[in-house]
Amino acid sequence: MRIGIDTFSIRDLKLGPFEQLAWIHAHGFEGAQFGGLGTDVGRLKEIRAQADELELYSHTSVSSPNWRMGTGTYQDCLTALREQITSAAEAGWHELHTSLGSDRNRYRHETCTWSAQLEGAVRVLRELAPVLRDVGSRIDLEPHFDTTTFELVRIAETVGSDICGICLDTANVMLFGEHPIDAIRRAAPYTHLTHLKDAFLFFGEQGLRRQTMPPGGGAIDWETGLSILAEFEPDLPLSIEDHKWLFGAEIFEPWWHAEQQDLSREELARTVSLAAQGQREILTGVRPDPDEYETIPHIDEVEERLAAGRDHLRGVLAKLAGRVE
Repeated sequence: MRIGIDTFSIRDLKLGPFEQLAWIHAHGFEGAQFGGLGTDVGRLKEIRAQADELELYSHTSVSSPNWRMGTGTYQDCLTALREQITSAAEAGWHELHTSLGSDRNRYRHETCTWSAQLEGAVRVLRELAPVLRDVGSRIDLEPHFDTTTFELVRIAETVGSDICGICLDTANVMLFGEHPIDAIRRAAPYTHLTHLKDAFLFFGEQGLRRQTMPPGGGAIDWETGLSILAEFEPDLPLSIEDHKWLFGAEIFEPWWHAEQQDLSREELARTVSLAAQGQREILTGVRPDPDEYETIPHIDEVEERLAAGRDHLRGVLAKLAGRVE
């Protein structure tokens, strides 16, 4: 397992992809998970060549198969994705990150239910199966404030895990009440890309609140989590995605529970116990006030946060390697 970053983490530095690769290499990381890079095959090959020259892993993203999240048509979605898939494959990228939207799509879409959006995305993925299999590629869906790991596993099994997998975001799952280790255990057999971030939970007026932290700075048991992931994908790229912002899981609201049909009471209780621990840490001064901490601009801390996450993951990997030996 190699430790890199999702380039969203350094968005405030305003760097292009070539500069991002240079920054990543200079700061001791081992790879880059890019967002969308377009379909200019010549440029994509140049980016890939620089990553290879620096001995960095690299992956890219494609647009969403949830065509109902935008203004385009079903056919527009298919056409765009086919071009993105084939262009990425020509550059040597075959594990392709994307998501199905955001919390707005799941909870507040004006014209379409979430179940209908999932059905539409599955239809798109099935249509894309021939081109994905032809070029040997796979679309890896992220739980991006929209889709639970329960749903992602069902999609992968429905469409075919050879063409559809998971880009596991280890902190976003908490926004669905999922316990991070339970979520990792569910997703691991289908996980081929990652957005690794930590978080600590505490209580708000409507339920749980989540503050994003780098790996090692929150509630996740990384030794357990990485050992589970390594069992299924020993060479899994570990891409840290770092940002700030507070998010919520409105577990005190009846409508929220109606949207989490797969979540057991036992798992939700385990997640709430993490919030109880986080609340104690705030009250005892172990952690700063979350709202006050958010006033510090991310750009002022980005290098420190990313380095802390990298070093924590390195320590965990070294410990796991020693256990295997």
